[in-house]
Amino acid sequence: METICGEMIALMTSGPTLHEIIRFQHSDETVQKVIYLVDAYKQGALSEGEERELRLFYKYDHFVEELKKRAYRRLQRDRNI
Repeated sequence: METICGEMIALMTSGPTLHEIIRFQHSDETVQKVIYLVDAYKQGALSEGEERELRLFYKYDHFVEELKKRAYRRLQRDRNI
């Protein structure tokens, strides 16, 4: 869980600028882990812990995507002032 959500938590606790929020990308390690978890889920082979990890990733990821949208809108609004 730390690998998947830790980088999103690190982003939020670093005091990021709007540009840093928008540019945030998951590490290759996280992408590979999520691919593994999704494949295991499709095969019905996830442990309870892995299922929690995947659900938590989706929640955090949705949160970060919403932050990115708001950061982008804020930058657009500030340019039009």
